[in-house]
Amino acid sequence: MKKTRLMLLAVMFAALGLTACSGGTESTETTAAASSAEEVSTEESGGGGSEAAQAEGVEEDRVYIGAVAAEAGIPYFTTMQWGALDAAKDYNVELYWTGPAEWDFSKQQSFIDGVIQTNPDALLLVPTDSDAYISYVETWMAEGLPVICCDAVLREPVDLIGYNSNPYEGGATAAKIFLEMNGPGGIYQPVSTNPGAYGANLRINGFIDTMKELDPTCEILEVLYPTNDANKAAELVSNSIVGNPDMTGIFVATSAPASGAASAVIEAGKQGEIKIAAFDADPQQVQDLKAGIYDVLIAQDPYQMGYDAVMNLAKYVRGEITAEELKATGNDEEQPGVRHYETKALTRDNIDDPENAKFQYIAEISQVGY
Repeated sequence: MKKTRLMLLAVMFAALGLTACSGGTESTETTAAASSAEEVSTEESGGGGSEAAQAEGVEEDRVYIGAVAAEAGIPYFTTMQWGALDAAKDYNVELYWTGPAEWDFSKQQSFIDGVIQTNPDALLLVPTDSDAYISYVETWMAEGLPVICCDAVLREPVDLIGYNSNPYEGGATAAKIFLEMNGPGGIYQPVSTNPGAYGANLRINGFIDTMKELDPTCEILEVLYPTNDANKAAELVSNSIVGNPDMTGIFVATSAPASGAASAVIEAGKQGEIKIAAFDADPQQVQDLKAGIYDVLIAQDPYQMGYDAVMNLAKYVRGEITAEELKATGNDEEQPGVRHYETKALTRDNIDDPENAKFQYIAEISQVGY
């Protein structure tokens, strides 16, 4: 590990007050990933040469990757961090993971600036704005800083590749399950975050389009935009329930407002009567699903996104894979350079199936030994 870089990290992040989203310090996470990576690399180096020479070889080959999440500390991104740290061990990467405490473009800027000033070899970014970051990423790529965006991909894929779940298909899945539960002719309340939230609104569009296509008799209420504020979501959904007493279902595009929507349904005494489908599978959401508060969770695979991003950034920096080869791994026909990961509809019937364990998020990075 380069001492000058570590010293700069310590000074930069102490001054800015930046913390890793695990709740621990930067040095703890980075050292854990780096020391494990050193063990792997030393074992693979084979015989010959002194231990000092082997250690020097490991140091020279190590790639430094900065990672900036959109909202540090929430289970979804903690699970993505877990995947990134595992890849750091496997591919001899020094990883620094950080991000703001809330999804906010302006607040994320200082975290990105701080990481870039430490001169990383590559950047893993969860962009808080899929439009505004296009010009930033174009500049970084042109200046030799490779970038992979995760979770929220750019509208124009100017990074090496973007990793996310297929938001439109996730919303479509929720619509199909609602129709299985309720039959035709239902009244549904979609809940997003804000009008500019690209990924969340694609989920909403997938839900609305599919409901209208499969059930022309259904009624879709006007989309609510409570941001990521659970209290505001509870207020807006409560008002909607009062105005639409025959409501049959609520689809929520992200986890934070989902808890507010669930509170509104419980407060109205309509648990079980109004079905709730929500994205993600935080520990509390899974518990609430089992308790009958939610009826379906559209779970993603953030672990694999984080793992693949760090793995491929390391390979790219080392010249083991080209930008063209990375782009070719995309699977979105309409937006080349984007790779969608599997989502899973979790219900009370399948939540305990062993194959669905990977779709359930962790609350703390310490749960997995970091």
